[in-house]
Amino acid sequence: MTSGDRQPHPRAGSVRARVIVYLLTLTAVALAVAGTTAFLIERDVVEQATVDELTAQADDYLRWIAENDPTGIDLLMREAVGRYTGTADEGAVAIIDGRARYVPASEGTLRLEDDPELVDRIWTDTTTEVKAVRTQTSGGSYAYAGIPFLDADGERVAVFALAIDEGARIGELRETFAVYAIVAALALGAIGAIGFFTVGRLLEPIGLLERTARRITETDLSQRVPIVGDDDLARLSQTVNAMLDRLEQAFVDERRMLDDASHELRTPLTVIRARLELLEPRDPTQVEATRDELLDVAEDMSRLVEDLVTLAKADRPEFLRLAPASIGDLTDTAAARLAALGGRDWTVEARATGDALVDAQRLTQAWLQLGANAAKFSEPGSTVRLGSARLGEELLLWVSDEGCGIAPEDLLRVRERFVRLDPSAEGLGLGLPIVGAIAHAHGGSLDIDSMPGRGSTFRIRVPWREP
Repeated sequence: MTSGDRQPHPRAGSVRARVIVYLLTLTAVALAVAGTTAFLIERDVVEQATVDELTAQADDYLRWIAENDPTGIDLLMREAVGRYTGTADEGAVAIIDGRARYVPASEGTLRLEDDPELVDRIWTDTTTEVKAVRTQTSGGSYAYAGIPFLDADGERVAVFALAIDEGARIGELRETFAVYAIVAALALGAIGAIGFFTVGRLLEPIGLLERTARRITETDLSQRVPIVGDDDLARLSQTVNAMLDRLEQAFVDERRMLDDASHELRTPLTVIRARLELLEPRDPTQVEATRDELLDVAEDMSRLVEDLVTLAKADRPEFLRLAPASIGDLTDTAAARLAALGGRDWTVEARATGDALVDAQRLTQAWLQLGANAAKFSEPGSTVRLGSARLGEELLLWVSDEGCGIAPEDLLRVRERFVRLDPSAEGLGLGLPIVGAIAHAHGGSLDIDSMPGRGSTFRIRVPWREP
């Protein structure tokens, strides 16, 4: 088996389930991306706000130190700690000789001295440049700013540090987004529940289509898909119904052709069998007469088959071969061929001019059939008028005779197959059905006006299409 022959693997699950899974997956990804992005942005905001706050506090203490005349580093450190007021996530410490010497007296501040690792890091890493620094210890995440104090020899003897528990502030942010995650999960559940029912209603036409398809059989093509709504699926149902209409019509045409063929061929076949059974092969005269009779029967059968094939093809797209044709030339051709029949006064009443997009061969076939009917049902020497005309966007072709006419109650019947109002007349009763099929294939119709005893007029009306 080549790669082109491989069949795609079927996907498990119903359409509704797959749509819900896709919907929930896309929604979950969107919520996760939005939440993560918002968290990262807010975390950067918190970190930047922490740095700005420490920088402002350090600048404030530097101004205070510059404005005071210290009587000693120890006293200055004590006063600096004494004026500090912080919060639960903010704290200060005065470090002398590497040890936390002074801390704020308030119990509501962050106790930096409780994290020796932090105190050692502040003492070790503080330089003469006062700036906010982030650090991570086993006790948490901090941001601090250290203010160094030097002796006369330039040696660092003390550090006054301000610190903020950055981990606590980001933890509050995490709690906020944990609530966001819970709300997002609840929203996903609500979207799944609502989507389950909504998608079910949207896909209802597919269920109707499936149930209708199950009820359709070869002998019952009358089922149609109910139209629900006015969306793509509704239009799909309409398309399927149109397809079923065409299939049903095709089956009807097929059965009708089979019924018609079996009905009409039964008689000539019976005649052939009877003549052959009664044939005396040693009698040349009888053989010749039987041959001539059977040839006539075969000719009738061939014409019957051709007519049935013509009617069977009438609903197919390839039935017509549209091409630009001169309607005037078409009229002249039909008149010349009908005049060759003789026995009647063939008169052209009108002759249209211009080119139209038609199947000239089929229209000529229909026109000649109407002329043959006119000759069949009118008296020798009577006038048969034919003509063509353009009426707006319509092409009109007609044949009028002075024959026996058609009774009003027979005007509909005469269009049906194998209907012969005069059983003694030649023909199979397929002439007018063929003419009607040709007109219908062009998008037109066949009109009949008749008065018993005075004649009939047959008009072929088709749209005038410009080439």
